[in-house]
Parts: sequence; C-alpha cells; structure tokens
Amino acid sequence: MEAPTATLIAVLTLGAALILLAWAVYRSFPRIPRLETLSFWCPFRGRNVTTEFQEDAWDAKLIDVQSCDAFEPPSAVGCDKLCLHLRTLPAPQKRDRAAERR
Repeated sequence: MEAPTATLIAVLTLGAALILLAWAVYRSFPRIPRLETLSFWCPFRGRNVTTEFQEDAWDAKLIDVQSCDAFEPPSAVGCDKLCLHLRTLPAPQKRDRAAERR
C-alpha cells in the first residue's frame, strides 16, 4: 500500500499540470475585442461623457477608445485616453441646473 503522501503529491502534481495547461491555452488565444458604450464623469474634461470603448472579451479590460462625445466628431478622439488607466470610471454627475444659471 502506498503512503498517503505519495498519493497527495501525485494529485497535487496533476492539478498543477492541469492549471498550467489551462493557463497556456488561455494565453495563446487572441484577444477578442468588443464594443462597449459607457457613460461616466470624465475627470480630465470635467464633464459627463458617453464613450465607446474596445473591451477585451476575456477579462473585460478596456483596450482603446473608439469614440467620445467630448470631441467633434466623436470619432476624432484627441486626448491621451487617460480614462483607460482609471481603476473604475466615475459615475455621471447630476448637475444642479439652478446653480449653473447663476
């Protein structure tokens, strides 16, 4: 009869091999971008914007900015795209219309 430690080592080795195989397969697949439209408060422009991002379908990471309504035309994005580096996009701000008139 085998010692329990030998069985444990065999199971752990097989598990690690399967994890490495799954990781290698995941890394070998190409990125699949999808378009995602998000509205948020742009701290760099100081206004609410609606932006169309390219998003990685595997991990939902924002890859690129396709268009942003802060620019005219929206497809002519003329900034450094710093919103891609934010951890979370700020929620759109509601402005007090009475305060804006003053």
